[in-house]
Formats: sequence, structure tokens, C-alpha cells
Amino acid sequence: MMNEKRRWSDDVGSIDFVQLIVGLLIVGIACVGTFQALQFGNDQLNQQMRYRRALSEARSCVEYWQGRIHTDTPNNLEMNGNLSSPNGSNNDVLIDEGDPDNPNDDVIGYVRYGPIVPIPNAELGKDKRGQTLISHYVIRTRVTWWDPGQSHAERPHEVKFQGAMVPAAL
Repeated sequence: MMNEKRRWSDDVGSIDFVQLIVGLLIVGIACVGTFQALQFGNDQLNQQMRYRRALSEARSCVEYWQGRIHTDTPNNLEMNGNLSSPNGSNNDVLIDEGDPDNPNDDVIGYVRYGPIVPIPNAELGKDKRGQTLISHYVIRTRVTWWDPGQSHAERPHEVKFQGAMVPAAL
């Protein structure tokens, strides 16, 4: 009969309160680490998406000027670029739309382009007016933006892109 009775102090395969708390603490710490890693990964993907969108806008600006040079050579004022304007001109583009109900968290990119530089090449000869023929034009664009929550006093994110265009006359 003594063998059949269980004692309160015997371990019969159950868990006690301390083991339960330690187990919950381990699971909680693992969850916090997992969620922090997920948040970091999401932030990195958002930054990469903004970078790729800005690169696409810079490439589009270069392609626009290549088309302008090919169809009709722009005037000198347009060839000087708009780098001196603080936030671009009317070339503001939406890099990333945050909450559709809150327009204040949108990421706006400012597209600017530098002076379009004609590169003369003496080996090509001279035109009717005696000027050296232009071998190509160098076009440089820049897109700047600030991430949400980033102060405009801080250094912005920036994408620089450069292209070249051979004039249509060649």
C-alpha cells in the first residue's frame, strides 16, 4: 500500500511555476528578437525600393534630355541645368507613398540635372561655321530625398546618374 501512494515531493513529469515562467521568458525574448529582425528587414527593403525608384527617375531624366538633344538642341538656358535650385524645379516626383490618408508621410524626390556639356572632338573636323564638331553631350542627373522622420537638416539620400548622347547630325 505504501508503494502505491504518491508523495508531493516526488517528480512525476509535471512542470512547476518556476519552469513555466522561465519558459515564457525564453519565448518572449525570442519573439522580441524575431520582430526586431523583421522590422529591420522591412526598413531595408523600403530603403532599397526608394533607391531603385530614384534611380529610375534619374534614368528617365537622362533619357528625356537625350531625346531633346536628338530632336532639337535645347537653348542655352535649358543646357545650364537646374542644380542651383534648392529642391529641383517642377521635377518633384513621388518616390514612396506612405499612408494614402496622410500626405505628410510621402517621400518626395527632387530631380535635378547639371549643365549639359558638349564635348568637342577635333578628329571629327569642323562644321560650316568653322567650329569643332561635337562628338557627344554629357548629361548628369541627381535625385535627392529624405526618408520619413528624417530632418531636412540632415544629409539627404542621393542618386547620381550620368549618360551621354551623340548629336543627331553625326
